[in-house]
Amino acid sequence: MRLNLTLFKHPLTNSCHLQLFRKHGKVIHPATQCLEISNNNIVDIVNIIRQKIHSPSTALTVAIYNNKGGVGKTTTTVNLAAVLTAWGKRVLVVDFDPNQKDLTSCLGVSLGQNTFYELLEDKKNLIPLEKVIKPYTIRFKRKKTLTFDVIPCDEKLETQKEHEYLQIFKINRLKQILDKLKPNYDYILIDSPPNWRFFSISATTAADVVLIPTKHNDIFSLKNAANTIKQYIPEVQEFKKDGTPIALPIFWNGEKATAAAKEQARKAIDIIIEQAKKDNPPFDLLPYFYSRYTRDSQNRYIFELPSYANIANATFSQIPAVYRDKIACDYYLALVKEYFLQ
Repeated sequence: MRLNLTLFKHPLTNSCHLQLFRKHGKVIHPATQCLEISNNNIVDIVNIIRQKIHSPSTALTVAIYNNKGGVGKTTTTVNLAAVLTAWGKRVLVVDFDPNQKDLTSCLGVSLGQNTFYELLEDKKNLIPLEKVIKPYTIRFKRKKTLTFDVIPCDEKLETQKEHEYLQIFKINRLKQILDKLKPNYDYILIDSPPNWRFFSISATTAADVVLIPTKHNDIFSLKNAANTIKQYIPEVQEFKKDGTPIALPIFWNGEKATAAAKEQARKAIDIIIEQAKKDNPPFDLLPYFYSRYTRDSQNRYIFELPSYANIANATFSQIPAVYRDKIACDYYLALVKEYFLQ
C-alpha cells in the first residue's frame, strides 16, 4: 500500500500497519500512532489520515528539558525564539517553570489581562487566549522591529502542592491550550523545570519534540538526559498513544571544552550507552548522543554551543543575546540550523 500525501506528511507502511509522519523543517515526528490495518477498519483509518492531511498542525511544539538544573534551558529557549523570529518565523514561548519564572523575568514581560493560572483553570474556555499572551518587541536602529509572543508565568502557579495540581488540572491541559494556538505560529517553545513532576510532564506531553541541553563537564546532566530519553519520554508516548514527543539528540551547552575534556565526556557517554543496552528491555541511546554515528563512519559528533560571556550577561539587559551580539547570534543560528531549519 502506498499513499500520495502532501509534502509535509510521510507514510510508513508494511501493508499490515500504517503510521503517518510529519516533516517540519528538519524535524520528522509521528503524526499518528501506528495503526493496524484490517478489512474492518480501513475506512476509519483512511478518514484519520485524510483529517490529518486536510487539517495539519502549523507549529512545531518544542519542550526544552533536562531533568537537571543549570544546563541553560531558559537561555536556550529565549535565544532560540529570538533567532527564529529574526529568520521570519512566528514564535510563541511559554514560561512553564513557576518556581523560577526566569524566562518571564529575563524578558521583562508583564502579565496579561488574565494569568496563565486562570487560563489553565478555565475549563469552559471563557478566557480569550490573547488576554494571556504578551508580545516581546525589540526596536533596532533604522526603525526595524522584531516581535515574538510570550505566555508569562504568574505567582499563583507556584502556590499549589503537587497533588493539588493533579486535582485541579489534567496532565494534558497545557497541550489542549497550545494545540489551539498552533495555527498562529511556526514554533512554540516551552521552558520546562528540572524535575519530573506536573509541570515538566505537562510540558513534554504538550510537545512534538524535546530538545535536551547538557554540559560536557557535568556527568549528572548526561545521565539525566539518558533517563529522560529512555524512561520519561516513553512514559509520555505511552500516555499520548501517538508516538510523540520524540527526543532530539543532546547538545553541549555553554561551557568551554578542551579536546581532552570532550574525550573524557565521550568515554562517560559510551558507558551510559552500554549500560542502557543491558536494561530490561534494552534501549539504544546511540542515535540520541551521537546523531551522525554509522557503522561506516563511527562519527562521535555532538553539537556544541560554545561558552560566551555576552550570552549570560544579556539577561541583565532583558534583551536576548542574539539581538545584542553577532557572535551569540551566529552560535544560536548554528543551533537552529542543526536541529530545525532546513
